[in-house]
Amino acid sequence: MQAKFAVLCCALAAAWLQPAAAQQGKRSHPADPAVVVPAPAYASAFAGYRPLGDEKPGPWRELNDEVARIGGHIGILRGTAPGPKPDKAGGHAGHHPGEQK
Repeated sequence: MQAKFAVLCCALAAAWLQPAAAQQGKRSHPADPAVVVPAPAYASAFAGYRPLGDEKPGPWRELNDEVARIGGHIGILRGTAPGPKPDKAGGHAGHHPGEQK
C-alpha cells in the first residue's frame, strides 16, 4: 500500500513540476540595454477624483458667532453643533453624494 502511495506521489509531483520546468528559459542580464521591457503603466492617483461641489460658504461673522454659541470646537466634538440629523439607519450612511441608502 505504501509503495503505491509513493508512486502516486511521485507521478503527481512529476506532472506538477513539468510545466514549471518548461517555463524556464534564457534569462537576460538586468543591466543589458538591448533587453526589451514593457513600458511602465501610469495610473493617476486623481483618476477617480470628484470635486466636493459648489457649496458657497456662509457669512463668516454669523458662522463664528454660531461656533462661539455652541462652545467652540469642543462643542462641535461633543455633538452639540447644529446640522443635519442622521437618518434612522444612523451613523455615517447617506453622507456621501451618489451613495445609495
